[in-house]
Amino acid sequence: MSGYFQDVWSGVTTVLEGMMVTLRHVFKPTITVQYPKETVPMYPRSRTMLVNDAKDCGFCLSCKRVCPANLFTITGIRGEAGDEGLGTLPDGKPKKMHIVEFKIDMSKCIYCGLCVDACDTGSLHWEQPQEQPVFSRRDLHKDFTDVSPEYRAQLEAREAAKKKAKAAEAAAAAAAKAAAAAAAPPPEAPKADTPPPAEK
Repeated sequence: MSGYFQDVWSGVTTVLEGMMVTLRHVFKPTITVQYPKETVPMYPRSRTMLVNDAKDCGFCLSCKRVCPANLFTITGIRGEAGDEGLGTLPDGKPKKMHIVEFKIDMSKCIYCGLCVDACDTGSLHWEQPQEQPVFSRRDLHKDFTDVSPEYRAQLEAREAAKKKAKAAEAAAAAAAKAAAAAAAPPPEAPKADTPPPAEK
């Protein structure tokens, strides 16, 4: 009979202990975060959103080469003396390329961080705070180009004119070489060796 009452007492005490834990949490402030309207602080080294400062980018393409998910679409045009927007890189070296296209497809990112580690100038980095929620994959395509569409059109037209002039020079050189080869006299036929006179 005593075992029966011991079981009843044990059941009552364990229920009360569990209810005390529940009651302690009932009167605490809410800890649930209503994401994405509310966010929690991220750790300083969290990998959240890739950002590129195009003015510091040296067009080394290291990020594109090491990326296992092929996130990057990068296009550059070599600058000339007097071009606007070139400046210098963080290490003090002159910037030689215009970054006319620098796009990152975050929908394919696996957050490995290899691209950030490979960036020599530090232009590519993780941005805090937490990533921005989006409702379309198209919104995950980020463009970090610092060249205006009008200036990009000017640079592309100049580059096309350079390529056209170079092709014309190569064609002219090939034509001159062919004309010189046609005007050259034909090589003389080798003289046949005359046999020595027969002895009498």
